[in-house]
Amino acid sequence: MRLLTLALTALALGGATAPAKQVRAGETIQWSMSDRLKIYRLGDMTAKFDRVQCAPLGEECEEDQLEPKLTLSTADGASITLDGSPMQNILMLGPVAKGGPVVAFVQSYTGGMHCCHQMRVVIRDKAGLKLVELGAYDGMEIGWPKDVDGDGNLDFVVTDDRFLYAFESYAASVAPPKILNLVDGEVRDVSAEPRFAKVFEKAASRTRKACIGEEYPNGACAAWAASAARLGTLDTVWPVILAEYRKEPAAWPDRCKVDRTDDGECPEGQLVEYPDYPTGLRAYLVELGYIPAA
Repeated sequence: MRLLTLALTALALGGATAPAKQVRAGETIQWSMSDRLKIYRLGDMTAKFDRVQCAPLGEECEEDQLEPKLTLSTADGASITLDGSPMQNILMLGPVAKGGPVVAFVQSYTGGMHCCHQMRVVIRDKAGLKLVELGAYDGMEIGWPKDVDGDGNLDFVVTDDRFLYAFESYAASVAPPKILNLVDGEVRDVSAEPRFAKVFEKAASRTRKACIGEEYPNGACAAWAASAARLGTLDTVWPVILAEYRKEPAAWPDRCKVDRTDDGECPEGQLVEYPDYPTGLRAYLVELGYIPAA
């Protein structure tokens, strides 16, 4: 019996110290709870996915209840552990700046209706490893970021999901692009910078066709207006939007002059409502920073 116990212990320790699989920069690694322990490495960064006992024990944590965890570590001893998704986790390792160190880009599926991939990046800083939250976005994973403007830094092209449900149902909504950069260890929205014009030119071409040709055009027209605003051509496309948007029925956001309550209500006397779709759309573009206030 003692020999059997020792053998099982050795097997367990061997599994915990399984050799890491070497991966390429930007290679997509997918992991779910059924995969059990998996270890990957690029450069001096090691990534370990595993199922661990939840803690502390209580009403929301029982014995033998496992949770997904991702532990990232570097050769200098720095380490950080992230909660994973029990459904789907996507990891990519690589530098996000030319000649820079390896970082980890993690996308975890949160579940829920029409939702969401939580996007996080683990970078290096003076204290070791630092978690940077990029936000949660509708739709599929975005893959490894690309250097859109050729400056040597990779750009995370996501979507501005504030346009979902704003002017049409979810199915008929269209979200314009949003571009994020990592700058000095922080995430920055750089969408308004002219160097990313080609991203919005492509989006404008796609949403123009939907604004003109779809049965429910108002979501696409709003996204077209947003991309045109980034390109400085909103005044040029505005007459087409006025001719193409669906007048009845139509929906558009209102505005609250103060912060809404936790349940989304606007305090009495603070609600600003707009008379029609064009007015509401322009006001929304101002509120989100796409165009300056008149």
